[in-house]
Amino acid sequence: MDTRTILGMIHAEEALVVSLVRALPSDIRRKVANDFQEQVELAETSHLSSTSDRETRDAFRAHIRRLSIMLASLS
Repeated sequence: MDTRTILGMIHAEEALVVSLVRALPSDIRRKVANDFQEQVELAETSHLSSTSDRETRDAFRAHIRRLSIMLASLS
């Protein structure tokens, strides 16, 4: 898969997750946002640095940071 295809899939996933989380009760939204923030912190660690495609890795990290911010704003 090329980077553009992966980015398109990531953006579609982002829209779906935000839509699903919006439908949840506020206490559950808050928990989802907190759990996702933990995942962001994990993804930012060096275990992803072995990926050979830097552009894809950086796009993934930007995606999860943006999604974390959106989820936090919903909670």
